[in-house]
Amino acid sequence: MAKTFTKPPESGHPARHYSIKSKLLLWLVPALFLLHAQTSADQRRVDFEQLAASVAKTYAPYQWKIDAFGYDALRLKPWLDRVAQVKDDLEYYELCMEYITSLRDLHSGYFLNSDFTAELPIYVDLYDGKPLIEFIDRLSLPQSRFPFQVGDEIISVDGVTPRQWIDKVSKLQSFANPRATERWALDQIAWRVQAALPRAHEIGDTARVLVKRASTGAEETYFLPWTKNGTPLTTIGPVPTPSRAAAQPQAVVSGSRRDTLITRRTPAPKRLRGFGLTPPVFNLPSNFVLRRSDSIYSGSYQSAGYRIGYLRIPQFPSGASGSALLRAIDTEVAWLRANTDGLVLDVMRNPGGDVCVTNEALRRFLYYPFRTVGDEIRPTLEIVQWFRDDADANTDPVAQIFLDGFLHDVETAYHEYRGITGQLPVCGLSLDLQPVQGAYDKPMIVLIDEFSTSSGDVFPAVLQDAGRALMVGMATAGGGGLSLDYPVGFYTEGTVTLSYSLGTRSREYQKPGLPPAPYIENIGALPDIEIDFMTRQNLLTGGKDFVDAFTQAIVDQILRSTAP
Repeated sequence: MAKTFTKPPESGHPARHYSIKSKLLLWLVPALFLLHAQTSADQRRVDFEQLAASVAKTYAPYQWKIDAFGYDALRLKPWLDRVAQVKDDLEYYELCMEYITSLRDLHSGYFLNSDFTAELPIYVDLYDGKPLIEFIDRLSLPQSRFPFQVGDEIISVDGVTPRQWIDKVSKLQSFANPRATERWALDQIAWRVQAALPRAHEIGDTARVLVKRASTGAEETYFLPWTKNGTPLTTIGPVPTPSRAAAQPQAVVSGSRRDTLITRRTPAPKRLRGFGLTPPVFNLPSNFVLRRSDSIYSGSYQSAGYRIGYLRIPQFPSGASGSALLRAIDTEVAWLRANTDGLVLDVMRNPGGDVCVTNEALRRFLYYPFRTVGDEIRPTLEIVQWFRDDADANTDPVAQIFLDGFLHDVETAYHEYRGITGQLPVCGLSLDLQPVQGAYDKPMIVLIDEFSTSSGDVFPAVLQDAGRALMVGMATAGGGGLSLDYPVGFYTEGTVTLSYSLGTRSREYQKPGLPPAPYIENIGALPDIEIDFMTRQNLLTGGKDFVDAFTQAIVDQILRSTAP
């Protein structure tokens, strides 16, 4: 039977001397190894300057961030002073993340090459500004032992309050929308990914969670199990510092990398209940009749004597999945056009995707010519070569005129100081598009929120620019650029993702606190009718108030369209 010692052996006992020596060796050897495994101050400075150089070389919204926030990412002295004070590799990683996060850019971030994750069997989000439990995995947390409920409030996790956690994590990873940043940061209190949170592994086997019960007001403590996967990254393997500066690494170009030129999607890792999933996060009315729930979610219901169509597009995938999505939309649009009086089009929590698929989807809901979002590109040599390849591979003489013009714009910008192109289409030859035959032509509203991201930003923005539909919900994420990732840092081996373009609309908008601009970046698509789904009442009722409100909005839109 194991014994517990309450006091050490007598001081003269020989076993004590052996034990002390053994423990000292066990403590000292790892400590010395970890000490030498850390990168040096000089190595960190070299890698950080390389990170800043990638911003200087690649980052398209650089001037916009100065205009919008007065922030110049290339003023490095304060950052380099902090680099010099860094004590270990994880603190250095956190500083790199803070530097890129200061851009306030959904599509830009700094990530560790780590596969470690840890997850609690709950989801937490902000409802009415409070950190409420919105989902409980009852297979892991049976109610008999964990009686807390959806709608109860999280007071702390391992002694850290949600506000403290949000303030900390918001410095490491960012959306372009402050509200989205806070919600995503809070979610990480129950879902730790070391690629985005360097100290994600610094947890026990369980989390001490203090919960305030809504039913009684009592505060109760529970110990929830962490589910851990992968291997934590704690230090970088030690290497000597060469006496001369090494050359800058170049991004690796591959065939699949070229495809990212036409992808406008939220970079990983991100997690949110219902993010990119087919079903909506709310319950539709009791008289809703479902038609399909595969790549899209569609059906109809009756309200105020009208038949209301509902269609959710959860994302805009590439390849075969994108083709399947468009076929599904075609089928549903034909039915909706013949059988409904108006349409609720839902792109809430849509993470974006393929630019070409997004434009094709738009052609099914705009029944007259329209202009899509263009991209002002900050070209690297890699991007210039993509445009050269397109121009060289073309055989159509008319298309050649367009492609040669695009290439000239890109090459001119490449040879200019901080050069950036005019608006270019990254899919097709023109920003001016025509509708498909049989496009939906009845009254329409579009549901949006702060997690309508990337192409999920662009899709409602184009409909809004064209005056086709009312935007209902909350402002979208404000991440309309295209991005690429690059290996950065010889010694620390990180990865940086940066926006190389600025998604540009056909007209200017002004979001409170920002100058008027035609950019999606930080602005997004703004709601014509603001309705907030993130209330406790909606959480507990399956979004009844929210559904009632947007149903009234589409009924009003139908009435306006039929008025003399």
